[in-house]
Amino acid sequence: MNLKKYIAELKRRNVFKSAITYLIMAWLIAQVFDIVLPTFNAPPHFMKALILVLIIGFPISLIFAWKYEFSLKGIKKTKTVETNTPVTPPTNQLNNPDNKKLAVLPFQNLSSNNDSNYFSDGLTEEIIIRLSRIKELNIVSRRTSMRYRDTQLDNAALGHELNARYLLHGTVRKHNNDLRISTELIDCKKDSELWAEIYVGKTVDVFGIQEKVSKKIVASLQLKLTPNEEVALGNRATLNSEAHDANLRAREYLLRYTKSYLLLAIELFQTAIDLDPDYAAAYAGMSEACALLYETHDRNSSWLEKAEESSLKALIYDPNSSEAYSALGLVYYNKKLLDDALIAVQKAISFDPDNFFAYWIRGRLYRMMDRDSEAIIDYNKVLDLNDDFHSAYGDLQMAYEKLKDKEGLQQTINKAALFYPTYLLRNPDDARAHQFFAFTLKRLGRLEEAKKEMAKGIKLNPNDLIIIYNAACFYALIGDKKASIDNLKIAITNGFGNYEYIKHDPDLFTLKDEPEFIALIQGK
Repeated sequence: MNLKKYIAELKRRNVFKSAITYLIMAWLIAQVFDIVLPTFNAPPHFMKALILVLIIGFPISLIFAWKYEFSLKGIKKTKTVETNTPVTPPTNQLNNPDNKKLAVLPFQNLSSNNDSNYFSDGLTEEIIIRLSRIKELNIVSRRTSMRYRDTQLDNAALGHELNARYLLHGTVRKHNNDLRISTELIDCKKDSELWAEIYVGKTVDVFGIQEKVSKKIVASLQLKLTPNEEVALGNRATLNSEAHDANLRAREYLLRYTKSYLLLAIELFQTAIDLDPDYAAAYAGMSEACALLYETHDRNSSWLEKAEESSLKALIYDPNSSEAYSALGLVYYNKKLLDDALIAVQKAISFDPDNFFAYWIRGRLYRMMDRDSEAIIDYNKVLDLNDDFHSAYGDLQMAYEKLKDKEGLQQTINKAALFYPTYLLRNPDDARAHQFFAFTLKRLGRLEEAKKEMAKGIKLNPNDLIIIYNAACFYALIGDKKASIDNLKIAITNGFGNYEYIKHDPDLFTLKDEPEFIALIQGK
């Protein structure tokens, strides 16, 4: 073999790394035993025997490194490279013939109004979920795919950026019960269309269409499915298209957080459950909505009881439901059962590593446990998975403040300042986002702009308790104690009853000596 190629092959198989690692570890072991053995009066030949074992082990470790490699899937044989092929690391997996990575891009909504976005997004996510059950196929995560809804990149650029060999494009046209879905599978390496199909039917046919598209991809990529994967590909969360539609609509409203939207989500989840009493996803959503309503708006314990009951029902119908476990984690978080909550969200993440909501809850748990460094990791993971979930920006700022990490805090504030204007262009009626933007502007010293954003948030939803409470916090931070107490009075009078949170909220610390504030929380 050519010497240069032989050296390159040694590098490719990580033989040099293994040799260096072995020698360092052997030296450390020898040093430790050189100190320990005399302490126990061990005879001198023990040390000689150890050195001999370490010397014999060296060539064995090199042979092992040549033949095998360590991966996330365990130890496997190193693939052989033909001797006439230059050994150079590929700059992108796109040119790798074994690359089976697929990106399902957000299906474009061609319906007459944007109200059907929930449906096209739901269709995209359902196909991703189905295909992600196939081990041989590497799927770009749901949240990553959703970022490319309005991309102007061509197929080659998209494939390169996502490191994906294949792209699935699609469009959805929905009018009343009529449905028209077109799909197209692209091979980015060859810059060619593998196939294109148009499916016409009723909304009740959506499950069959999802299954057909998934199976068509499997056939095109010549994937070999296990019997379990065959079954999973055809699994349907519900057979009732109306229940499916109600669940998708509810999910759209769920994380807007205002009381009216949460109540609307609960109503829609209940509709889905009434239509299909075995619908695990709807029970999981119901649990999440009730727990959020309890935490942010209505401290009536019946909401928390309903949340717990719903998450447990979801797990009866789907024991592997990540959403059910994360919802259960939120329930336990509100019950102050921190260890139980942590176990639940860990399970949620194990079933779906892209469940951003589970990471968010775990981050909040870590903060309550004074593990803010770990919370920061989880909050950043939340934004990585779903950068529209802007609550994590505020959580990150509080965690950095607790750790007195000025650099991390400033970086987060700067990121938030760039994020909110773009987000609010797309979601101008998100009252909480206007308020969070106001807090960010205040931190940057742009006080007049901050006041305007806060006023916009209040005007959009003047009757929502969490909006009024946030206003109280904002005015306390800028030194307007009268406006702060006035808003706090309105929030409490109208049902905001989380007094424990009010007492420990650092945003309100400037009020702690004010007689009116003391009177508000006295005896609570």
